[in-house]
Amino acid sequence: MLELHDEVLELHDMDIGNIECMDLKDGGAIRKNLDALDDIKVRIAVTMGFIEKVMKNRFDRELDRIGLTIAQVQVLIYILREQHKQDREITARELEQRFRVSNPTMSGILRRLEKKGIIERKPGSQDKRNKQIRIKADVEQLYMQVDQRVNQEKRRLFEGFTEDELEGLSKSLTKILHNLDQIGKEE
Repeated sequence: MLELHDEVLELHDMDIGNIECMDLKDGGAIRKNLDALDDIKVRIAVTMGFIEKVMKNRFDRELDRIGLTIAQVQVLIYILREQHKQDREITARELEQRFRVSNPTMSGILRRLEKKGIIERKPGSQDKRNKQIRIKADVEQLYMQVDQRVNQEKRRLFEGFTEDELEGLSKSLTKILHNLDQIGKEE
């Protein structure tokens, strides 16, 4: 078991920056090392970790072209959706809870968005200490750029999958998330 653990650690420590350049189909280093893992469950878990890192790197690189990070985009999309649903105050505290991040993390995201002129923070009507977050009116062009980049990456990511395969993958990943949620409740 210790040997297997060392293999997983080696995989985990590999340079993620160059993963996309490797030919994973024809015995690239990652595929070869993953195939060496005998336990299919460990192989799946490690593969999911690599997928997450590669996706984050790709999305970050694409979004960097328009001057945003994936975290900033997620926050923007949430605020836009909530503002369109109803005219209500969205606070930094709500965003911290929604995205499960600390106050300093969310403050940094919001500060950078405000510096770029994308959002504005005003004192809340109920509690002046809790700032209301609003998207500035002229973000339609930015939203279209983000949407275009995200859709382009989604097409690339799921290229070659049938709808049935995507449905099966979605169900399997949802089960894993459910299991992780149950483990979290037990601890």
